Amino acid sequence: MQNPYKIVGKYIKEGQVVMDLGCGPGFFSLAMAKLVGEKGKVISVDIQDEMLQMVKRKSEREGLSSRIVLHKAQPEKLGITEMVDFTLAFYMVHEVQDKKSFLSEVSSHLKPDGRFLIVEPKFHVSKSNFDSTLEIARSAGLEQISEPKFSFDRAVLLKLVSGKKA
Repeated sequence: MQNPYKIVGKYIKEGQVVMDLGCGPGFFSLAMAKLVGEKGKVISVDIQDEMLQMVKRKSEREGLSSRIVLHKAQPEKLGITEMVDFTLAFYMVHEVQDKKSFLSEVSSHLKPDGRFLIVEPKFHVSKSNFDSTLEIARSAGLEQISEPKFSFDRAVLLKLVSGKKA
């Protein structure tokens, strides 16, 4: 139903460091690993060990394990140390308890020209809830670039507010 290349393809370039938040079984992580190429890196983040193990097995099967770094986050903190060119949060921000802390942490890891794509399901996240998340993102130092259109989803592409340090 979702084509990862259509969703993230235009935001990822070879050699970049990208992050897949709430990566689950790796649907996007594997596509992102192909997009970043041999010199790039994908940080696959999840709070569940089982999901990370699925990503590990799939990436080994597809010969992509050298491009994927598995990272187990805590429910209240990502704990990432890297700066990234692109971050994807697909169908997961609505599950985060402390959105202000989460979005602030994500923004602190974006490179100055980095991008952050949030995609939420329309059937589960109302327009007012999505707008509320966007307001919190603004308070975390992010600004909207565009609203990509995907069937059945609400999406926003964000960047750091100009002049703000990551």
